[in-house]
Amino acid sequence: MKHFDYIIAGGGCAGRSLALRMLPYLKTSNKQVLLVDKTRKIENDRTWCFWEKQQDVFEPVVFRKWSHLSFVSAAEHQELDIHPYQYKMIRGADFYAYTGEQLSESSHISMIQGNVESISTEEEKGYVTIDGTQFSADYVFSSIPRIRKKKPDRYQYLLQHFEGWTIESKSPVFDEERATLMDFNTTQHAGTSFVYVLPLSSTLALVEYTVFSENELPDAAYTTALKQYIREQLHCEDYDIKEREKGIIPMSDHPINPGEGRIIYLGTAGGFTKGSTGYTFRFIQKHTAAIVSQLLKSGHPYISAVSPKRFETYDATLLHLLSSKRLSGEEIFSTLFKKNSSRQILKFLDNETSLMEEIRIFKTLQKKEFAIALWNRSLKLIKAN
Repeated sequence: MKHFDYIIAGGGCAGRSLALRMLPYLKTSNKQVLLVDKTRKIENDRTWCFWEKQQDVFEPVVFRKWSHLSFVSAAEHQELDIHPYQYKMIRGADFYAYTGEQLSESSHISMIQGNVESISTEEEKGYVTIDGTQFSADYVFSSIPRIRKKKPDRYQYLLQHFEGWTIESKSPVFDEERATLMDFNTTQHAGTSFVYVLPLSSTLALVEYTVFSENELPDAAYTTALKQYIREQLHCEDYDIKEREKGIIPMSDHPINPGEGRIIYLGTAGGFTKGSTGYTFRFIQKHTAAIVSQLLKSGHPYISAVSPKRFETYDATLLHLLSSKRLSGEEIFSTLFKKNSSRQILKFLDNETSLMEEIRIFKTLQKKEFAIALWNRSLKLIKAN
């Protein structure tokens, strides 16, 4: 049985982010990593968007960034100056190409394509079976999705599902200096829904229709919503669709075990998708950076929580409120953006605010409705227990 110091199961955003961040540590410690994924990732299959103040390790593949955003609803239109933050976009194809090149140049990384059949931990080793062959490691990092039995009597389960088109118009339509973070000028019948627009030039943009609901929509519903938004809100009739992307992100307050024995879970599998918004990229970067910092400090990858536990309660309360339909997502986010600075909102959504800052934000929201949602969520847990 071949042994590695570390095995990374899953070569998507989380697995490659960890491997890239580990490179300096691997060089100084002379450790070896096996990175395995079932597919050869080269396609532009997804787009990651996030905000940050400083440049991080993936700055070389940031495809576009904006310092100004828009928030739009029936009741509110805000032009947001988000300095010192920048809103950034990374395309999947660029991310895969960059990380593939960096990792393949390292003598400390072995990359293989194969199907991970099982992952287990025993005593002081982890084990991964790939296409019938078993490998061992001191630690295994896995971003492979895990099947969880749902417990609707205790927890909330929503999906963030979306379809995006990169369109090219025949004439200038877009303000390339300003991205649209949320535009609620869409039908809200299926659940909280909005469109975001990321201009790449005056004639090119990613336009993405997003819905928060329990179930996906028929394919035709996404097409209808996008066509209607492009026609009625962007006032664009003549355009070509250059690329399409579609995806589903789980939004839940179901607790996730971050690891067991010599297995540490990454990405969505480790609970690093924010339950109330679906944002994942920055939380992956925080987690993987903390792992590498711990390796450098102590030689093991076990870390404490990346964010204070109270943010899990905030996310759960919002999910409960959206599920109960006592308030619409449009009402909640419109109030949030109307009564708070955009910088404070982004800091809050990054789980980086202080308790006093959070109290000031909560005072601006629909206090009665949020209190009822918090109480009902707590009561649900008590009854289930």
